Amino acid sequence: MKQIFFIALCLSVTSYVHAQIIKKPDSVVKDSVVKQLEEVVVSGGTPAFSTKNGQLKIGIANNLFFKSSANLLEVFRKLPGLQVNADGTMVLGNRSVPTIFVDGKPVNLSIDEIQTYLSSLSPEMVESIEFITQPSSKYDGAYQAIIDVKLRQSQSLGLKGIYNFRYQQNRNSLFENNLGLNYKTQRFVYGLNVGQMYGKTFYKYRALQFLANSDAMTTDTRTITGNNNYNVQARVAYEPKIGQQIEGFFRTFQNDRNAVTNTELLTQDASMRNTLTAIGSENNAIPRQFNYAGGLNYDAQFRNSELHLLSSLAKISNLQNEDIQNKLIPSNMLRDYWKTNSQNIILIRSLQADYSRDVKSGKLELGGKYAFTTTRNDLQYQVLENAVFIPDPKRSNQFRYKEYISAGYISYSGTWEKLSYRASFRAEYTRSIANSITANTNTERTYMKWLPSANLMYALNDIEQLSFNYSKRLTRPTFDVLNPFRFYFSPRNYWIGNPYLQPSTTSLFALTYSRKSLNISLNAGKEKDPMARYPEYDKITDELAYLGTNLPYRNFADIQVNSPLTINKWWRVNTNLGLFYNRELRPYFDQTFRIPIVNYTITGSQVFTIKDWVLDVGYSYESKSGNGLYINAPVFMLDLGLQKAWIKNRLNSRINFYDVFAGGKRRFIFREKTIIDNDFTHYWGSNRLVFSLTYNFGTSTYKVREARKSEEEIRANR
Repeated sequence: MKQIFFIALCLSVTSYVHAQIIKKPDSVVKDSVVKQLEEVVVSGGTPAFSTKNGQLKIGIANNLFFKSSANLLEVFRKLPGLQVNADGTMVLGNRSVPTIFVDGKPVNLSIDEIQTYLSSLSPEMVESIEFITQPSSKYDGAYQAIIDVKLRQSQSLGLKGIYNFRYQQNRNSLFENNLGLNYKTQRFVYGLNVGQMYGKTFYKYRALQFLANSDAMTTDTRTITGNNNYNVQARVAYEPKIGQQIEGFFRTFQNDRNAVTNTELLTQDASMRNTLTAIGSENNAIPRQFNYAGGLNYDAQFRNSELHLLSSLAKISNLQNEDIQNKLIPSNMLRDYWKTNSQNIILIRSLQADYSRDVKSGKLELGGKYAFTTTRNDLQYQVLENAVFIPDPKRSNQFRYKEYISAGYISYSGTWEKLSYRASFRAEYTRSIANSITANTNTERTYMKWLPSANLMYALNDIEQLSFNYSKRLTRPTFDVLNPFRFYFSPRNYWIGNPYLQPSTTSLFALTYSRKSLNISLNAGKEKDPMARYPEYDKITDELAYLGTNLPYRNFADIQVNSPLTINKWWRVNTNLGLFYNRELRPYFDQTFRIPIVNYTITGSQVFTIKDWVLDVGYSYESKSGNGLYINAPVFMLDLGLQKAWIKNRLNSRINFYDVFAGGKRRFIFREKTIIDNDFTHYWGSNRLVFSLTYNFGTSTYKVREARKSEEEIRANR
């Protein structure tokens, strides 16, 4: 029913637009289309949708398509080709994970910090967003794609402040408060941002698995997480001379939670009519994260050159205690009882230098980076035996990891008549030492990766351009997937890291055509040694373990179309279409899967302006997809938003109803049922009502850049 409604909605809009075009003579049609495209602009001269060198740039401030969005995180959910999951993870259509930049600088954040930071920004604070789906060799090899957020700015002196309040309600309540203060004098810029999130969120997991003896096991898990999280960012910038700036920054993110997970494990016969056993599990967990980071940067602009020096030091501490009890139902007899105590301490040091100089009709860029990361991981299990807790050496572990990365690049760009070009080359050397103290194993690895890239852009005329891009990127395993610890997410389901994972490399080609706001891109590539998880079923214990491995390769391709239209003064439509192809070579025990996966996505919004009110109807549909082992069920979501500005646009109020039909569940079905007959669903409570207020005060609109983070920090937090 939902799919029929969605298709009918899209067809009605398409038919209306087509009918309007048919009614008009050619000359009128041409003038109308030009008018439609010209009307979709934001104040300040940034077009709502434009393309340069094959990269899509989207205006945000005063863009009616995002006017009713509660914050920048909700804007991200509407961006073409980007999937933002309810747990905060982001992935592009080719399955690459984007890195967030602010004003051209990386601010690689953990998933929690990404949600916190993007939630603290209202749409009117952001000038534009640029998609860099083909990063040049100037950028770290691990940057598979970049989303560059350009904040609105002014050189006015004085104080500028903004306060954001957000209230979210579904089964639980969640509150967010964020305050940003920026003060600029002739030589100094001071910035302070503080935020708090408190309240509860919930997560639900349900699985049905037929066991080796044909019995059916149903897992029903519900997690309520209490949050009391704080974040602080402070910055001071000093300009000793015009064109030079020295800045220091400090930030901290304090994540204090209490997660209570209740699971019911029901085993029935094959008919699912007779219950054989029932187990109730309760996990009281206290996960905490304390992040501290600081750095000193220097930027200088000379007559024909620029110099940028960056340094940072970050410490990330993850601590967690768990109390897990499994009891028989309905007798309430204790079956298992264990406790865990885990510590994960990561220390990251990084130095980076970038230099660029105008050379004849082009530009020469070169630079280097050094990063040194150490991790210390300790996980202790204790089990109850004879009324006494004793250590469990089979599941306890200590793991140490060191990583040294040295990188350098050179790039040259220029123009020749209507042709713009760029060629760049990057080399990255990595040395890592993984030491499992408990298992008494030590793994040392060194490798060099060569990462070239190239870009060609040809201007067909004043409004059309054609571009070609090639890049080779590197994906290193994140620190948590290297950690050989056992983490349970239900009594009989857990995952384990693999310290022997290899980095993957991706070669990507892209061809892009743009005409004003119309953007059509064709991408294709191959990833070697992609990292993936696979399930391993123990027929004796009925436990299901998820393990990490490298696959031989993955081929992929996609075509994406983005086209905004203004039907009339009060009705605007934005539509994003995507068609995707993936085929991976996946050995799985004694079988090898080479299944081609083709799927499509349709996302968009209908924006209606009625006097000073803006109504936004957003929708998204993902067809059936998956990988070599799993089938992903279709997903449909419908969002409603209403926005109104008050007090000469100083106060903005928004109310949003997200995932109206609660269709944001992610369902996975194992393909080969003779191996594992498993069907499970994740749901993060995306059906919710949100009310938000944004108030701007002060006389200056000067913005302060977000504190920069290194690529190593995002790997530490993923």
